[in-house]
Amino acid sequence: MNWSVLILTELFGTALLIILGNGIVANVVLKGTKGNNSGFLAITVGWALAVLTAALIANAFGGVAHFNPAVTIAIAISDKTKNLGFGAYTGLSPVAMLFLVILIQFIGAVLGQIIVNFVYYKHIKKTLESVKVEDQANVLAMHSTIPTERNPLLNFAMEFLGTTVLIVAILSFGKFANGSGLPNFYGPILVGTTILAIGLSLGGTTGYAINPYRDLAPRLVHSLMPIKNKGTSDWKYSWVPVLAPLLAGVTVGLLFLI
Repeated sequence: MNWSVLILTELFGTALLIILGNGIVANVVLKGTKGNNSGFLAITVGWALAVLTAALIANAFGGVAHFNPAVTIAIAISDKTKNLGFGAYTGLSPVAMLFLVILIQFIGAVLGQIIVNFVYYKHIKKTLESVKVEDQANVLAMHSTIPTERNPLLNFAMEFLGTTVLIVAILSFGKFANGSGLPNFYGPILVGTTILAIGLSLGGTTGYAINPYRDLAPRLVHSLMPIKNKGTSDWKYSWVPVLAPLLAGVTVGLLFLI
């Protein structure tokens, strides 16, 4: 399969992931929306369905449906064939595909957040009319994660644990389900249910980014968003949802390499 399929599915799949995932957050936290104050359960189920939908579509078109550099890195490290997880694709070297996929995932996440901001623009403006700190925090929440209690060690541990659970599930399926006769859509369903489990069980502390770009790219969009009184983008916390998932990806990848 040509490498262009890989790139396009990662680009549009990551964008769709953010559109649906941060879209449900916007629907819950912004003023005047149909889903305002629907609660954490709506967000958790919405994010799980966002992952499932994006993965099913990318999978149907022949993509890998990573949408997450931590997952891509873990699969690349654990692949003993030296194809870095891209053995089904041709046209570029595995190393070139690895770096290109990681770049494209970031671009897709940025595009996805821009689209969310566009369709919810009026509600963002309405939410920020009060200039209250809590309303500014809600606008940031539809972009990036915010911990309930700020403790770098505990916040880092939660993001590391959540990402570890996700990547172990993905690599376990890839390692043990090959040749089992299971349909292709089984993988996305597994990932979607794993995201739901992580959110319900662990998400109450940090908001479970478990994906560096799910937090970093939308946070960047927030910082560049030309709207008055939007408040801080909280870059002081941003290293946690970026480094913890990446470290989990490297760790789990090395464990599966054994």
